[in-house]
Amino acid sequence: MKKFILASSLSLLLSSCMFIHNGQMAGIRPVTENNFSYKQNAYGSAMVTYALGICGFNKTGLVREAKNNLIQNFPVNNGEALVNFTVDFDTSYYLGLVITQKVVVIADLIKFD
Repeated sequence: MKKFILASSLSLLLSSCMFIHNGQMAGIRPVTENNFSYKQNAYGSAMVTYALGICGFNKTGLVREAKNNLIQNFPVNNGEALVNFTVDFDTSYYLGLVITQKVVVIADLIKFD
């Protein structure tokens, strides 16, 4: 019995996390004229954690929350626009009991001349 408990404890301590990454590019109307300049990369993120398949009840849309975070952190002024949106998903599993999902929305901030 002691060997079983020791082996179980060691396997639990030495187990690693597994990461699954995926993403997608949202369709937008491309900027066709060369009348703009690139300012910076803008990003926003949102995260939720589930323990035993529950929790995270206050999250309704991670992509929407990440986009709202992007807009809050990088406000667009007159003559500027956010283009080339990318949405990245990162899901982490810890011991099969805890799941963390993070969404990052990235866009290019440009200024029209």
